[in-house]
Amino acid sequence: MGKPLFIHKLHFYMLCIITYGVLTITAAPCLAQSNRINVLLKKLDTAKHDTDRVNIYYSLSRLYWSKNSDSALFMAQKSLDLAQKIHFEKGIALAYLTKGVALGSKGRYPEALASHFQCLRISEKLGMTGLSGNQYNNIGIVYATMEDYTKALYYYRKAYAIALKQHDPTGFATYGLLVNIGEIFKKKGQPDSAIAYTVRALTIARKVKDSISIAIALYNIGENYVLIKNYKQAQTYLYEALDVATRAADDEDVAYCHNTLALACYYTGDYKSAMLYAQKGLLESKKLGIVDLITKAYNVLYLTHLKMGNYKQALYYRDLEVTLSDSLKTVERQKAIRNIQSTYELEQKQIQIDLLNKDKIIRQKELDQTKLKRDILTAGAVLLLLLAFILFRNYSQKRKLSEQLALQNKDISAQNLQLEELVHVKDRLFSIIGHDLRGPIHTISRMMDMIKEKSLSEEESDYWIEKVSETLVITSHLVENLLYWAKSQMDGIHTNPASFDVQKTIEQNISLLKERAAEKQVLITGLEAAKSETVYGDETMIDIVIRNLAENAVKFSKAGDTVTIAAEKNKAFTVITVKDNGKGIPEESKAKIFDKFSSYTTFGTASEKGSGLGLLLCKELVEKNNGTLWFESMEGIGSSFHFTIPSFT
Repeated sequence: MGKPLFIHKLHFYMLCIITYGVLTITAAPCLAQSNRINVLLKKLDTAKHDTDRVNIYYSLSRLYWSKNSDSALFMAQKSLDLAQKIHFEKGIALAYLTKGVALGSKGRYPEALASHFQCLRISEKLGMTGLSGNQYNNIGIVYATMEDYTKALYYYRKAYAIALKQHDPTGFATYGLLVNIGEIFKKKGQPDSAIAYTVRALTIARKVKDSISIAIALYNIGENYVLIKNYKQAQTYLYEALDVATRAADDEDVAYCHNTLALACYYTGDYKSAMLYAQKGLLESKKLGIVDLITKAYNVLYLTHLKMGNYKQALYYRDLEVTLSDSLKTVERQKAIRNIQSTYELEQKQIQIDLLNKDKIIRQKELDQTKLKRDILTAGAVLLLLLAFILFRNYSQKRKLSEQLALQNKDISAQNLQLEELVHVKDRLFSIIGHDLRGPIHTISRMMDMIKEKSLSEEESDYWIEKVSETLVITSHLVENLLYWAKSQMDGIHTNPASFDVQKTIEQNISLLKERAAEKQVLITGLEAAKSETVYGDETMIDIVIRNLAENAVKFSKAGDTVTIAAEKNKAFTVITVKDNGKGIPEESKAKIFDKFSSYTTFGTASEKGSGLGLLLCKELVEKNNGTLWFESMEGIGSSFHFTIPSFT
């Protein structure tokens, strides 16, 4: 009777109630499922009209829902393709409906939402109120499965409003929606509201004398009373639910009742009954293969044995619970959830556009795009001014050095060497300007051309706008490093030393980079410090050093790796360490890392390109603050970069 199972049962039931009569093909004789499939396949061969074939494919897809989701999806797509070909709008709507259900059963929730919304658009256009109510319910189910309870509640209520208007003497069409709404309130942490809605559902179920529905409502009410710690009231409903489910031979509902009764008995101090019900629930859950219930049974047995002083048995059940829970949290599952969430966010933008006033949204989008274009042009102008400033400063310094060489014959050798280094700086700057900066600016220009295309959809336009924003952030960071490095090479950087807590600086950078690291599935963290580490130096410069080293660590880490930033006081100095277990540095490349004449750079694990300035800038800034920067690295194992800062005494 668990909520996910109930939703699937109700889902099928609501489809039958609301879509009845939309297509006559759905009123097929009540044969065994496999026989009905064979009958429909024969009708498909003899059908004279394409509309009949659309309806048959639709019915086949529904029959496959509980047998094979791949077959259900295949038949739904066949129905959709043919309906679109002949411009049969009712057929298109129902094909999208059954396609959405099939996609949802396969866990492809964003695609399921897209299909249900396509069906909803057509049903509203054609005035098919019953089908629209059905789709609101289906959309609510998908959102509930994705744990977006606010949106799920919104669509359940829309479905409920339509169900109330339908001709239904018993009111049973609203029963499932009341239970669904109650379940959403439970998930949102509002058990009192959940009880109120489910009690209304129970009244309807008792009126129509449907045993399974009565048991479900009774169980849900009891479960919510457990949440508000009214255990006696919870037991009253759970015992009645258990009795009804047992008489109805609903093994799954019985298992749910036993598990929750075990928990209620535990909280009331009746440990003997708690253990008895938990053992029954465990046996039934194992028989049914419901992993979530098995885990809950293990948990109650662990808690009960612990309270009774049976520590060996408590440890035994705790190990079983942890092992089973860990088995559900695989890397692939986490990756799938991230992909689902990412796709879901994109889908939401399209959904909002379709449901709101389209003219108003389009005008707002145009205003937003105009503002963004203006901001991008402003940012581009600022970048060009920065580049012009760098070139001007470089030219001025070169001319100044030339005049000094003519006046200071005694220092001619040193001046020549300094000039050579500055010429190298100039070449390096022009190289970066010509390649690393020109590339992103050219990319931004091309993206803007794409955005200007009138043929782009709103989703495509949003995608390119997001890409422009990302490129501007990367280019801005490069310019920041470029300015600091160029300034240090040309006329030196003046430090403003003061005492500050370097631990806070580390935490700020971890927060700043955590989202970017998560996109690569890399964990960035800091070792917990017993107290703050106060150092003496230029806080802005040290912040730049930590950020560059941390970004490099993330850049050369792969999915599943960890980046750690730590501070440790060592006599008169504090040592900052940025450690990763990424790709490491090849032996032959180590000598090039701090060589200002080598222009050494390489690509990250996700093909991120660097300018080669980061580590050189870090070395300059650390030395400006009376510190030393060094590293240890092994190819394939990872790297550790360390630098010192004077401690504040």
